[in-house]
Amino acid sequence: MIKRALTSISILVFVLTSCTLPFNRTGENRGIPSGTNSAPQLSPTPTITPTPQPQARITLGQADILNGDYEKALAEFWSAREQSTDPEVIQAAQLGVGRVLLLQNDINGAVSQLNWLLTNFAEGESRDTAYFFLGQAYERLQQYLLAADAYQNYVDASPGPLDSEILEMKGDALVRAGEFGAAKLAFLAALKTAQPIREDTLQLKIAQAAAESGGEQDAISIYWALLENSSADYIKAQSNLLLGRLYLKLGMPEQAYARFQDSVTRFPTYYDTYSGLVTLVEDGQPVNDLMRGIVDYYAGQYSLAVIALERYMLENPDHDGTPLYYKAYGYYRLGDIDQEIAAWNELIEEHPFDQYLATAYLEKASSMWRYQQDYEGATNTLLHYAARYPDSARTPEFLFLAGKILEIGGYLTRAAETWQRVFNEYPGAEQAYPALFKAGIVYYRLQRYEDARLVFQRMLVLSTSPEDQAAARFWIAKCLEAEDKDEQALTYYQQAADADPTGYYGIRGGQKSRGEPPFPRQNNNDIAMDTDKEKKDAEKWLRATFSLDQGVDLHSYSDLSNNPLFQRGEEYWKLGLRDNARNEFEQLRKELEGDAVNLYRLMNHMLDLGFYQTASLSSRQILDLAGLSQDETLTKAPIFFNHIRFGVFYRDLVVPAAIEHGLDPLLIFSLIRQESLFDASITSSAGAHGLMQITGDTGETIVNNYGWPENYTVESLDRPFINVRLGTHFLKIWIDKYQGEITPALSSYNAGDGNTIIWKGLAGDDVDLLVELIRFDETRDYIKYITENYEIYKTLYSHP
Repeated sequence: MIKRALTSISILVFVLTSCTLPFNRTGENRGIPSGTNSAPQLSPTPTITPTPQPQARITLGQADILNGDYEKALAEFWSAREQSTDPEVIQAAQLGVGRVLLLQNDINGAVSQLNWLLTNFAEGESRDTAYFFLGQAYERLQQYLLAADAYQNYVDASPGPLDSEILEMKGDALVRAGEFGAAKLAFLAALKTAQPIREDTLQLKIAQAAAESGGEQDAISIYWALLENSSADYIKAQSNLLLGRLYLKLGMPEQAYARFQDSVTRFPTYYDTYSGLVTLVEDGQPVNDLMRGIVDYYAGQYSLAVIALERYMLENPDHDGTPLYYKAYGYYRLGDIDQEIAAWNELIEEHPFDQYLATAYLEKASSMWRYQQDYEGATNTLLHYAARYPDSARTPEFLFLAGKILEIGGYLTRAAETWQRVFNEYPGAEQAYPALFKAGIVYYRLQRYEDARLVFQRMLVLSTSPEDQAAARFWIAKCLEAEDKDEQALTYYQQAADADPTGYYGIRGGQKSRGEPPFPRQNNNDIAMDTDKEKKDAEKWLRATFSLDQGVDLHSYSDLSNNPLFQRGEEYWKLGLRDNARNEFEQLRKELEGDAVNLYRLMNHMLDLGFYQTASLSSRQILDLAGLSQDETLTKAPIFFNHIRFGVFYRDLVVPAAIEHGLDPLLIFSLIRQESLFDASITSSAGAHGLMQITGDTGETIVNNYGWPENYTVESLDRPFINVRLGTHFLKIWIDKYQGEITPALSSYNAGDGNTIIWKGLAGDDVDLLVELIRFDETRDYIKYITENYEIYKTLYSHP
């Protein structure tokens, strides 16, 4: 890992030996942790290496923080501080110690070490930055006034592009301390330099602080201004709630009720609206039952929603389908599928031209097959819609789903016929070719190989994309092979490989023509790179491709450094707020869409800072600007760009973990690229964390099986050196279960082994059929993408 060289700073000259170093390294009467006992690891052959210089240890410590190896980072920073007499290095090391102790939840220790730095040095970048981390530490100790002072000290000592954000943190701390007047002043100061997107939020905080410190009329004015001028409904909903509560406090209930009613009518999807609704109901105010039911629904109060909606329909028999729509979903959320379906039926029968009609058919069918296993009833529902509304834009989608339900229910012949209908009747629909392909797969399962071939051959004639061409040729070959026509099959396998050499079906065609299983491992891997040479070649290509003048300095960040997004990203990075920094850098990458030179500069800088996802995407953008196709990016572009797009980042973690488990490191790199694109801090909507996207519960299961690490928590998954070992172990569990087969192992890793058991039971020993029978699009694509990644990695990282 490369870190920027320590910034040159000017410090007050004084006799270093007069500075009293804290005797206790943690500040809490304990030494540096000796490490965590773990599962047996490989014992590398000892080698004699030069002792790193103190400044190099700072770089190593930063890399260890990125890896999540806090114990190792702490050791590096301590060693750097003890070995150096350079004030700049001592400051940087001491700041590193404080940061690591914060990450280890030794908050008092962090406060002690950061205060030592502030006491013993009068100036310097690391010293100034310590104020920010001290503010974070004091907040975690609930010493909010001290936190506010620390944030102000940071802004005073190091004014910069995040002054507004830091002052907002100060204001938040003062609110928690009950100092509302001071908080209002902090928020006002933050507002002066705030980005437009943050102004409304700060105005809300100013109003709240004003209301709590005797400025009720100022607060009222701010809330009304937000209601009139804000473009964000959630801001308006919150303003109405806070304004209504303030009116109640001032003894003005009618004005308060008007605000709550306004939100019920205009902003029903927000919880703040529900909070106002509660007050209206408790105070006996009349509320429109339709809107009351909708507000209740979005607040998760499903029983109350259903009651209000039924009352509304009883009092308004000429209603449209809206109350039935929410009533059905309310029953669904309550788990009452019979009542849900009854509501959809009523909507279908009584409101045949309603805006929610198609949804009613779809949701009715979905619940019938998912929860009642009524596959025929669900199918008939969808087919009824297709017959009644053949010109609807939703009809091809519904026919496609009908085929899927029939296939899941075991009605294979009807499934194939229904899928063929999609292509025959709606050839221009996006579902047309996928439906035809699935029909062919079903005939293959039925051992009707000639019928299957005819379907795939039809697809071959009519399709134009390389992927569809390769898929059709591959499955024609599978049919021929099943019919013992091996020579003809071999021809089609090779044609599939030629049609789309870097795509899944082309790769599998090549493997089949060579007699290889999926994911064949190669023995000549070599992840060593001559980065300097590769970079020179890349820059020569860049100059020629984009006709750059020789005077253009590709290593200068001067253009980027003037961009506010770059400045904010840099500052967030310095403060350890990597998610915020990534967001700024990603916005910058998108802003530079047509600028190959600055994309190249950004790409290299992102490598230096460890933002590998942004670096990878920047690399691809440059190749796109050069007009290269997907295949050409791998054959005509300098290898430097592809070593970034398909990187071996975190190799110091991945390679040992792979070797420990007897796996190919390139397979693990391929999986990480698909899971997170090497963004270690990413968290999915499903709660999967880190490089290998492990959920908290799954992580606990792995730890119980693996016996490592001790004191596991969900937060452990955000530390790459833990995440990589656990993820690799998890994959190895499934590889062992399936006797070395990678495809079902990846299915289990992504979708759970319970699903894999079902799909593999249908596919038998046919691994290609297994992929097609996976019911989750995400999992099926996941296996295909990792297959493609793995082949690219093997091409890029091998020696003759």
